[in-house]
Formats: sequence, structure tokens, C-alpha cells
Amino acid sequence: MTKFEKITLKDSEIREVDGEYEERFVNKKTYPAALTNHALNIGEKMGMLEGTNLSDVLKMCNFETLINDLKRGKISEENIDATGEIDTLKYLKVIYISLVGVNKELDLSFDEFTEKYHENTFQIMKTYASLVMASTSNSFNNFAKGLEDSTKKK
Repeated sequence: MTKFEKITLKDSEIREVDGEYEERFVNKKTYPAALTNHALNIGEKMGMLEGTNLSDVLKMCNFETLINDLKRGKISEENIDATGEIDTLKYLKVIYISLVGVNKELDLSFDEFTEKYHENTFQIMKTYASLVMASTSNSFNNFAKGLEDSTKKK
């Protein structure tokens, strides 16, 4: 049975308030996402993946290193954006194909997706990891549970 992640898309508005600019989000909508065979096929056809195998997704984002870094606390919500060395685009591609692969009626280009998906780097990486882990074996999903528990806010 497929486990779905929730992806929230929203529009960003910049407004001037008392001489300062602030961002607010409107038109929020949440969609299911999963890394399915159809999603992998879309990823290959769009040139976002080299092939239609899950291993292509794992290699693309160096999955094993990411998981180990998350578990050891080397990557955390507090320190991730400070490094500035993380290329979120590769993670966003996987999230995007997982979203459009499940929501066939969703007519959304990758550019439009990146305009509407407003998560921080840490959440992007966690969502990517959750999507991949949900599509792997149950024994690996026990590892996923441990990862989720280790990265929860206290």
C-alpha cells in the first residue's frame, strides 16, 4: 500500500506594511504525493531523472549520505540554511515528480511548482527522504521511523 506525503502549494504575496515589506501566503492547497512508477516515468520523460528506477533517485541525491547525516544530527533545522552549500533543486525535482505523478489532473510546470512550494531547506530534504523511504521495503521503513523520531522537534 502506498504511503502518501502531503505537499502544500500556496501563492506568495509581498505587501508593504508601515514602510516594511512582508510576505504572506494565500490560496493554500494540499495534495498527496508519492514516488510511484508513474512519477518515475514522468521524471525520465521530463529529463529530471536518468532512468525510471528508484536507484536513479537515490544516486541523484546521494540518499544514503543524507539519511546518515540526518540521523547523526549533522543536518538539522537549526544549522542547515547557514551552510548555504545545499542544492535543493535536485530534491525539489523528486518532490515535483511525486506530486504530478499522483495528481494527474494537476497541470503544473516545474517552474510553477517552485513558485508555489515554500518550504525551508530542511523540510525539503525531509520530504524527499520520506518520499523515497515510503517507496522502499518495510525493513528500510523501520529505519525511516527511527529517522523520523530522531528529527522531531523536542
